[in-house]
Amino acid sequence: MHILVVGASGRVGKELVSNLLHEGHQVTGTTRQKEHLFKNPNYRQIELNLKAQQKDIEISIPKETEAIYFVSGSRGKDILQVDLHGAVKTMIAAEKLNIKRYIMLSALHSLEPEKWTSIVDYFTGKYFADLWLINQTNLDYTIVQPGSLTETPGTGKIDVTNLDRQGDIAIKDVATALKEVLTQKNTYKKMIPMLSGSTSITEVIANYK
Repeated sequence: MHILVVGASGRVGKELVSNLLHEGHQVTGTTRQKEHLFKNPNYRQIELNLKAQQKDIEISIPKETEAIYFVSGSRGKDILQVDLHGAVKTMIAAEKLNIKRYIMLSALHSLEPEKWTSIVDYFTGKYFADLWLINQTNLDYTIVQPGSLTETPGTGKIDVTNLDRQGDIAIKDVATALKEVLTQKNTYKKMIPMLSGSTSITEVIANYK
């Protein structure tokens, strides 16, 4: 499959691209970095300015793209222009280019404002981006909502049921979950909240309802 990963140089993005390449997919990664991130014949790299005009973003997306991952983020520096409006512009582009599959990296409790205890601006951006994807598009979306990201070894296991708590999850496990949902039609039009847990990611995603 030809896949566009928006935010390929981020912490989750790098792990996700590596996973997708390992599966044999053709991946185009977006980044502002000049250094080529992966030495793999199935990988190419482009610069995609999320602050650009809508038409310029649409022109930048490769015509053969079959699925889009949005895993980009401003790390709190430009939430409105990047995390929110940048995401929305890629959704609009996906619809105009007839790219039906769209996978969003969001955050645990993004649509539950009563549970936000910190980084409220970040959650607000995610809230409105997620709502746009759900209510303003006809895309076959999946919204992955992990807890706090940690740079710890992945366990390959998650929890998607006992989530009324603060918790974290390894970046590697989030990237694995993102990879697993790609072709799983049972995850279409779904939000998947997750924390570190005790059940195989593959099993959770394959049986998610």
